[in-house]
Amino acid sequence: MRYFFIIKLILFSLIINTHLYSQDLIEDLNASTTLGDNVSQFSESINIISRSGKIFILSNTNQLLNKGDFITLSLKDAGPVARAVVAKNHDGQSGIKILKVYSLSRWNQLSKGSLVDILKGDDSFLFKPKKQENKEVATDEPKIESEADLFSDVAEVETDLNTFYKDSRLIKPDNVVTLGLSQFTFVDEYSESEVVGNTFSFTWGYQFSDNYWVEALYGRTLFDGYPDESSQTIVNNFTARLKYTFNAPLYSYFMPYIGFKIVTVSSPNAGVVAGDTDADQIRAEAETKTINDLKQSTVVAGVTVLKRLVPGWFFKADVGTDIMSLGVGVEF
Repeated sequence: MRYFFIIKLILFSLIINTHLYSQDLIEDLNASTTLGDNVSQFSESINIISRSGKIFILSNTNQLLNKGDFITLSLKDAGPVARAVVAKNHDGQSGIKILKVYSLSRWNQLSKGSLVDILKGDDSFLFKPKKQENKEVATDEPKIESEADLFSDVAEVETDLNTFYKDSRLIKPDNVVTLGLSQFTFVDEYSESEVVGNTFSFTWGYQFSDNYWVEALYGRTLFDGYPDESSQTIVNNFTARLKYTFNAPLYSYFMPYIGFKIVTVSSPNAGVVAGDTDADQIRAEAETKTINDLKQSTVVAGVTVLKRLVPGWFFKADVGTDIMSLGVGVEF
């Protein structure tokens, strides 16, 4: 009886061990289809793409992106898009630098707001050739055979991205806005004296093709106390310009321009006869002539000089037949 109990105990132990080994084997098989112990995959959204395409700002809601991480961007059910390295984390976002583009067709699908799958670590398994009928199927995708290959990405980034984003722009962003200050001077026909006022101007330039710009300018000048002490005169300047950018020394740019300017004047009290005397009539006529001479529609030409102060900011000078002004600008 005792031997029979021992035999039952041994058989029970073997059954348990067999079950445990079977479970471990299944888990091992399942684990081999995952990304591995040293790799994690998650999703983040693209917040900003630089114009060069080399810098992305991603969300970091999962808090898994760390400075120095090598990552692969993929589109769900489409495949890997690009290889990148995390350069900086700030305020819940991560800045990454693209090292290699795997597929330009998938790259074209990336845009601000796109959700991308992110693979941390080695991505070489993504490019391992599949076996079909005991024969290896060739693949056009690049392969990373070892960790050292991760550092060879830099050699290909210039070929991939610079070819894809090739342009000759001296100023890369599409937009430059500026604020300027100048003086507006005219001669009063009645007193034959100069009247001077400060003009505040705003410009918005848009680069519609490499180095070609179209720019809109609005300037406003307030003459307080003209034509008399209780009156005001407002001069509005509307100008459209066409510009081209040339490189210059010391991080500067010359931008010759040609355009068209329209000047309007608002002066309700100018030309109003204050009395019945001949002097009052002469003064009213002189004021009317002065205001009418200020109104104009004419072709203008000149040159804009931009001097880069810090990345994104410029000192600006306009010298032309329409205006001579100094100011600051920002690109975006």
